[in-house]
Amino acid sequence: MTWFITHKPSYDTDFVELSKALQKQATQAHTELAQYPTTPRGNTIKPLRGWENVWRYRLGDHRLIYSVVPEQQVVQLLAIGPRGDIYRRFKYDPDAEEGTDVAFSPELAAGLEPTRHVPEWMAHPEWFRPPETSTLLPRKLPPGLLSRWRIPQTHHAALMRCRTEDDLLQSDLPDAVLGRVMDGLWPPEVEQIARQPDQVLFQAEDLERYAEGTLSGFLLRLDEDQRRFTHWALSGPTLVKGGPGSGKSTVALYRARALVEHALAERGQVPELLFTTFTNALTNFSDSLLRQLLEDVLNLRGGPLPPSIQVTTVDRVAMRIARGNGPRLNMAQDEHRTEALHYARSAHIPGRAGELEGLLVNVALQNLRDEYLLEEFEWVMEGQDCRSEQDYLDANRAGRAIPFHASLRSAVWKLYTAYRQYLQDRGICTWGRMRQLALDRVRSGAFAGRWEHVIVDEAQDLTPLALALCVELCAHPSGLFLTADANQSLYNRGFRWRNVHDQLRVTGRTRILRRNYRSTRQIAHAAAELLVDMDGADAEAMEQAFVHSGPPPAIYAADGAADQARWLVGQIWEAARDLHLPVNAAAVFVPTNRLGQALAALLTRQGLPTRFVTSREVQLEERSVKVMTLHAAKGLEFPIVAVAHVEADRLPRETAATDAQDVREHTDHQRRLFYVGCSRAMRYLFVAHDRSLPSPFLRMLSDERWLRVARR
Repeated sequence: MTWFITHKPSYDTDFVELSKALQKQATQAHTELAQYPTTPRGNTIKPLRGWENVWRYRLGDHRLIYSVVPEQQVVQLLAIGPRGDIYRRFKYDPDAEEGTDVAFSPELAAGLEPTRHVPEWMAHPEWFRPPETSTLLPRKLPPGLLSRWRIPQTHHAALMRCRTEDDLLQSDLPDAVLGRVMDGLWPPEVEQIARQPDQVLFQAEDLERYAEGTLSGFLLRLDEDQRRFTHWALSGPTLVKGGPGSGKSTVALYRARALVEHALAERGQVPELLFTTFTNALTNFSDSLLRQLLEDVLNLRGGPLPPSIQVTTVDRVAMRIARGNGPRLNMAQDEHRTEALHYARSAHIPGRAGELEGLLVNVALQNLRDEYLLEEFEWVMEGQDCRSEQDYLDANRAGRAIPFHASLRSAVWKLYTAYRQYLQDRGICTWGRMRQLALDRVRSGAFAGRWEHVIVDEAQDLTPLALALCVELCAHPSGLFLTADANQSLYNRGFRWRNVHDQLRVTGRTRILRRNYRSTRQIAHAAAELLVDMDGADAEAMEQAFVHSGPPPAIYAADGAADQARWLVGQIWEAARDLHLPVNAAAVFVPTNRLGQALAALLTRQGLPTRFVTSREVQLEERSVKVMTLHAAKGLEFPIVAVAHVEADRLPRETAATDAQDVREHTDHQRRLFYVGCSRAMRYLFVAHDRSLPSPFLRMLSDERWLRVARR
């Protein structure tokens, strides 16, 4: 029987360092291990002494280390390199006395490193070393070494000038190049390897293609729970929930493969399948991984997916349906929407047409900010598919902070009607209106191209209207598969799982992913305190197991904005050094644009390369720390995260609401916003505030899970 081959990300780095001749030998070894991984062969294949399930393959003076999982017929490629280096990383001493064998598994790291102590620089920020006192690199970077690491020659000069860790961390190099150099200088030891995910090696020569640059990445292998959910209830509808970093998107991709395999086995035909993601960037990534996943099933030979399988966003599908055979729709930009709102306001000023009910309603309407009203139009009126004033009067406005009594709702509806008419007269269509047009065409039968299976990834970010469209696009509800995390939903504020169950009929067909592959246990548990006793929080999805461990997140009580910036600079530099990552591995989240712009300027003056960016301007490869609002952080993740200005009247933001329920909904939304920001952190999390203005949310955070620091 052929064994399934997986490999750790650090194995890829080891492989790239090999000569081409050794890469060929390693590829041959991969092929051999797929057949006979546990059969000793002379001095070539042997168990590694001291380990229960770890073997070594001899390649001259190099060693390939792998583990086996016999009950699953899986081989895990762990490391490859010069004999001495490899044995050091695995703490192997050929002269050591016999002892108890250790099993290699994800739990190995926790067993060898049960707790991670707080680094001294976290408890003593005054010890911060400025970049000029940085540690020297463990070795020089001559051209020959860089060539062996497959570093393009155009980057050699910049790397050869690096003498210290901070020189390297501040260098203007692509992330892929910098990461390869970092892994080469500091190869991970066995505990770190154990924490890494498993990647699938579909073809023995794929690692050679990766080293040549013709293969960009690898698909992650599923764990036991994830694998079970890909084949569970293939006759759906099905909902898979999970917290941040639980692998929901990976499960969705494997679900697509399972559905294709099932259809081929049942009727010998590729099914009509739609795979939707939330953003265009995720679409491109998912398409690449799905092609890799279906390569052998459909014999793609590096080609595209068949026409019956589409990977796209819900909005791209909606656009195509709404347009029909007509001309391309002219979609509203921000400036169009603002202009239309200003027209609607001017056309309905008090006394002009007598349409607004009473002076108090007029005053309340004029006091509503443009941004607030435009969000009301998009996420409540169009998001909940309100087609009439009565629909809007009945709509769920949970989390909107400002209460709207019936007469004010009627006035806002009239304002919206004028706004929509203004855009329509100019041939401009909002995204919400476009989704309504698409839904109408599907329901009326004008669009006949429904899919047998519809997979919706990250469903919590869709409006009820978009979800309804996804349901209608599926030929039968049994073909629907969704992944979601209600605790991360920022925009769909009335989102409740019980509502999703009623809408999508998945009661009794819901499963939960509980293993977190993104954040450390300490960060996830600390952030979860923000969701305790929150109405609508998904307690089931919060119960997780963890692969990574690390120090607790820290809270700093600062003496003003400048001190807050000074502390953040020190913590970010030290965390980057500890992780051997560039400083652009860090992000700083703030409540508002204005605070972000001011903080970015302060951080830059204190020596940290920083730029404030909006959600549209985020470029992860840019060599600077990104400062952005908490809203813009949605969907991103960073090894190092700081949340700044966590202060009263900023987080939570002030509200004009007086009704107790409305105040609670506003506060819960702001708590969830804080939670989403904290849960973006993978290894280090820092929270800062002015000591004279602490946010009430900070009182919810326990000393047991958070390290509280003050200036000394």
